[in-house]
Amino acid sequence: MNAELQKLIELQAIDREVLDFDRILGAAPNQIKAGQAEMDAVKKELDQAREVIAGMQKSNKQLEADVQAENDHMAKIKTKLTAVKTNKEYSAILAEVESVKEKVSACEDKELEIMELLEEKSSELPAIESRFKEEEKNFKEYKAKKEAEYERVKGELEVVKGRRQAILETIEPKRVVLYDKILKRNDGLAVVEVRESMCQGCFHRLRPQVIIDVKVGEEIVECSHCYRFLYWVEESETEDQAAPNQRSAG
Repeated sequence: MNAELQKLIELQAIDREVLDFDRILGAAPNQIKAGQAEMDAVKKELDQAREVIAGMQKSNKQLEADVQAENDHMAKIKTKLTAVKTNKEYSAILAEVESVKEKVSACEDKELEIMELLEEKSSELPAIESRFKEEEKNFKEYKAKKEAEYERVKGELEVVKGRRQAILETIEPKRVVLYDKILKRNDGLAVVEVRESMCQGCFHRLRPQVIIDVKVGEEIVECSHCYRFLYWVEESETEDQAAPNQRSAG
């Protein structure tokens, strides 16, 4: 096989590694964001539950204050009874007292209603708090794991890029430019095998002379349909590569 073609095959294998690493690095921030969104959803539920409870407690305090104010008002009204001189005045004061009593009763009923609901909501709170603590713990562990993986992959990517640069320096620059163009145009596949008389990139059948030239391997041959670089793998080599997989599968 042509030495430069062999280097292009190695270069393509490295570029696939680079692509895989780039995908991992690109996905990590969104994965962390998605994990945080799950935790934030439970946090929002917890905040809303606490807000509802706080609102009920505030309403109850206001009702207590209203009851106290009405009772104070009623006490003042009752002091007027000793000073009344007519039945009409007496009846008016009693009517006012009854009106205040009704207000007090309504406030106490509402207070009781809120207290029952408050007890129910308060009993649900520990479960939500526990769920949030678990989500928070899981997210922190997940984030730490993803950040560690991100740093590890960044380090590995730098090593691979170093290997890539080393190979690039041994290949003719014009060939590298052409390789990069083909790679981008053909979804990361610029060098492909010839098998069953076909280019394994575009799967067009190749002319016999092209196949012979690829087999001989003295020059780098391009597919006339997709312009990928072609190489030939002897059947014995293919079988040797497949054999370990077959043995491990067995």
